[in-house]
Amino acid sequence: MAIKPKCDKCKDELKDFGGILLSPPNKKDMVRKFHLCQKCYKEVSKGLK
Repeated sequence: MAIKPKCDKCKDELKDFGGILLSPPNKKDMVRKFHLCQKCYKEVSKGLK
């Protein structure tokens, strides 16, 4: 069975490789991982420049 991740921002299924956004670690050193499609990655990365 193939893995079919969805973008955590727009909820669409990823058709191509996108991006991964990692949160800062919490007090228990746990990090959250978010999958992003290419469109949402471009939107999010604009705010980082």
